[in-house]
Amino acid sequence: MMAFESAVANESSNYLEDLLAQAETQQIWNDRTWQVLLHYSYNPLTGNFNSQVDDAEFFLSDQGKTSPQAELVATLSQFHHPEQDTDAALICRFPARFKWLVKRLNIQTQQFPQYGCSLLHTWLNNLNADRVSIIFPVAFLNSPPSMFGHTFLRFDKDHRQQPDLLAWTVNFAARTDNGLGLEFAYKGLTGGYPGKFSIARYFTRVKEYGDIESRDIWEYTFNYTADEINSLLLHLWELLPVHFDYYFIDENCSYQLLALLDAARPALNLTEKFYWEAIPADTVRAVTEVPGLLHSVKYRPSNRTVIDFRIQSMSFEQQELAKQLALGEVEIDTVIKRISDPDQAARIVELAHDYAAYLLAIGQRKRPGTRLTPQQNADPEIVYELLKARNALTTTTQPPKIPRPVTSPDKSHLSRRLGVRYGYEDPLNFLQLDFRYAYHSLNDPQGGFIDGAELEFFNTAMRYYPEQNRVQLESFTALNILSAPIRNRFIKPFSWQVSLGASRYRFDAGNRPLMGDINFSLGVSYRLPLNSRFSIFAKSDLLINDEFNQSLAIGGGGKLQYYLPLTEAYLITLDADIMQYFQGITHTRYEYSLTQRYTLSQNNALVFTVGQKQELGDSFFNTQLAWQYYF
Repeated sequence: MMAFESAVANESSNYLEDLLAQAETQQIWNDRTWQVLLHYSYNPLTGNFNSQVDDAEFFLSDQGKTSPQAELVATLSQFHHPEQDTDAALICRFPARFKWLVKRLNIQTQQFPQYGCSLLHTWLNNLNADRVSIIFPVAFLNSPPSMFGHTFLRFDKDHRQQPDLLAWTVNFAARTDNGLGLEFAYKGLTGGYPGKFSIARYFTRVKEYGDIESRDIWEYTFNYTADEINSLLLHLWELLPVHFDYYFIDENCSYQLLALLDAARPALNLTEKFYWEAIPADTVRAVTEVPGLLHSVKYRPSNRTVIDFRIQSMSFEQQELAKQLALGEVEIDTVIKRISDPDQAARIVELAHDYAAYLLAIGQRKRPGTRLTPQQNADPEIVYELLKARNALTTTTQPPKIPRPVTSPDKSHLSRRLGVRYGYEDPLNFLQLDFRYAYHSLNDPQGGFIDGAELEFFNTAMRYYPEQNRVQLESFTALNILSAPIRNRFIKPFSWQVSLGASRYRFDAGNRPLMGDINFSLGVSYRLPLNSRFSIFAKSDLLINDEFNQSLAIGGGGKLQYYLPLTEAYLITLDADIMQYFQGITHTRYEYSLTQRYTLSQNNALVFTVGQKQELGDSFFNTQLAWQYYF
């Protein structure tokens, strides 16, 4: 008997040696799939590999983080070594690796220990999916990590078997402990926070993004095969216990989801397209552009968007009744009895319910210790009573059909922008070259971006004066953020803008020094006819230059802006800006201008501006014509 067991052990040992020799001969650690499963990135300058997983528990070799070969040898060896039949067995812990090795080396699985892996199989059965979708909640400017939007994955079953709201989702996010300020920014940019994957039902994500944060959601469903989805889920199982260092710019939520999709189909090489940064809209675009992969696109409006749409077809009196119902200022039965038309009553109650749910959601968004306004102290009982009252109305009105935006985020312009412009600024002509690293301004093609939002990083302008044969830095804007959401009878957000950079200001034609420029604006924005928007801001400005007393100029003023999109391609913007400086210099600066933008294609636009300015000296006329290319 002992001789038989020894022979079996020798045979098993010989089989492992044969597999290791085969792996050595074929150098399968250089296979794309193995490097995807271990999240290796290759540095061509040093010739070294490094895994982006930053948790030692993920590696079976002490050298596994930097050596694909050492990790493969250790994985094969330890998979072959018998363990107790528990869910902690390595084959149960790393099933995607085992699946690939079996296929790649044509392994006879009976030669390896057999395990039940009950937790893994139960988990797989719960998440069993027919399709995979990327979910893209649009940008949320009030949250720095979400200024560019966010992405997560949803695992879909046939909707006849399970509504999509009950589908499981996987999200990758930094564990920040709700930190804010400079420490938050520093850690987010330098990998100071751990990032982890988490699982939740889709309805919890819709509540978080669509209801609490009022973000429209885009759903992109893809044609992965059943075997590819299984590979993705097996790899996700491997990643759930471990962490990555989270970087807001590159190794962020969107990048790690691309890595998961690469595990399902390694030939896509999705992550290799995003070495420097991973902007969510760009990552979605990269996946949708794979031939034959995209199955469908669905738009899910936020509750706030639904409210905005409902009130467009209602009179002020009907809106006021709905608002009073939501705030509990009138009895539901009293309002319903006053309205003879049951369809009209249903629409009022529906609007009241949506608004009460909105108030309840934004109350949940408030940070602990923050005081709520009376309207934000929404009563959950009112939401329930309004829903019950609506169900009691015998009418056949259908939920509002919110029109899907003409352009989805994956069809928007690319994030970087190069501009070439000719201009005249009395009395000189000039040529100017602009480069913006990211992301979007109001005068860019609007399709695929949220209305009234502007987010720009590292916008640089170099100007050449032919008459003087002179080149100079005209401006550098490190950061510019504008949020101008529309106010209405129900929802009353403030508009705001902040910018930080350096610009040239004119004392006279021969004296235009470069100045540090920091400004902040606060105001309100309203929707006007023709889908236009009017904004009014109070502004403050700080200029830094030794031309001023104590090298500072401080001013306050205001700004008006009228934004008129005549067509999807043609936009007119009117601006009027005034600033009174009272510290460092006493002077009034003003500007009024007309800007027209015509979109030539998804990534090309012409912009024409004409206006009159007075900066820190005399008044002068200026005009510019620019071609803008997005890449």
